[in-house]
Amino acid sequence: MKRIVALLLLVAGCGSPGAEAGKPPPADPAEPTYTCHEQPIPLDIMSTGRPATQLGPDGRAALKGQEVREVGDLAKWRIVEETGERLAIIKEFDGPQQRWTTPVTHDFLMVERFGPPDADGRPSWHLRSSGGCNLRRNLGDLGVAELTLDPAKPPTGTALHLLVTERACASGQSANGRIRVILQEESNRDVRLVIGVSRAPGDLHNCMGNPATPYTVELSRPLGDRVPYDTGLHPMREIVKP
Repeated sequence: MKRIVALLLLVAGCGSPGAEAGKPPPADPAEPTYTCHEQPIPLDIMSTGRPATQLGPDGRAALKGQEVREVGDLAKWRIVEETGERLAIIKEFDGPQQRWTTPVTHDFLMVERFGPPDADGRPSWHLRSSGGCNLRRNLGDLGVAELTLDPAKPPTGTALHLLVTERACASGQSANGRIRVILQEESNRDVRLVIGVSRAPGDLHNCMGNPATPYTVELSRPLGDRVPYDTGLHPMREIVKP
């Protein structure tokens, strides 16, 4: 009898812990996580995720929600999350698309149920987030930044001169003193960097845009022909002059 109970407990525990239908599986804590519009995105979603052609009734109703733009070619979109309360889908562009001053690699759409009840007694579907994005590494308490080479200071010796532009609202303050190197990996072919910015002090900041802050990374040897990459993005992107 004890063997039967033990077998039943083993079978019952075979499911994925914490997994819920329609939601992405929990990320491996040993692996970095990436986000788009602050939504966690599994890195293999474009290859293994269900296409949006397989949306169920809730997902298709969400696409008809308030202020939701028309989504064409559902076969190119992948389902990140589909529940009775939220729909999140993502599409990878054929190549980086220029948005303002920043190229983006993906298109994203999130729709949620909220607001006054609809005819069926439930809140109706409304747009929550939409637009182009890059898959950015989640840096925890640190904010992300755009990295470019400093055109006024070419690499000299072991110094790699960068311009770091904070993306978070900081009332136009310089990021000087708040820049942090999270990862620095060097090989014979490239230099890979992940750089974040500590939040500006204070609680309220406007979003007037922030200046590019000069920052120098000390390498183990001169850059030479090696290529610098921002690996805070996926796919990683070469750091070039602005």
